[in-house]
Amino acid sequence: MSGQIDVGWSAPPFGLQQLDEGKIRIVASGNDATAFKGQTVRLLITNVQTLQTKKPSIDRFMKAYRETIDWMYADPSAIKMYAEFVGIPEAIAKRTRDGFFPKDAINPDRVVGLDTIVNDAVAFKYTAAPLSKAQLDELIQIPPRI
Repeated sequence: MSGQIDVGWSAPPFGLQQLDEGKIRIVASGNDATAFKGQTVRLLITNVQTLQTKKPSIDRFMKAYRETIDWMYADPSAIKMYAEFVGIPEAIAKRTRDGFFPKDAINPDRVVGLDTIVNDAVAFKYTAAPLSKAQLDELIQIPPRI
């Protein structure tokens, strides 16, 4: 550490040891940052051609993805496997998952804050005008749980 004040961001488990040693502090995390509250910031995406030609594969992928998320938060062996893969103690792996990646935040079946997202898209010139309900329904297609 340089002794200087600095700001940055990282993704756990990076920095947890320094946090525990009091060398760094968490001022805010993605779980409590106002900018991301009530707004989906990550999602799974595909293009129209893939959606049209490989829908059964996408449905199977989503089923497996959902099952994996459920397993990651229900089976203690998931923590053990993650810890071994990343090369960290199981306690740090559990702390990373539970403290920084709450299950609800990685739910692929939910898009939150669409009004804000659409308004931001216009304000930041990603789109010229807000999308209609029909356009949003076509754009956001969440495969049903099977």
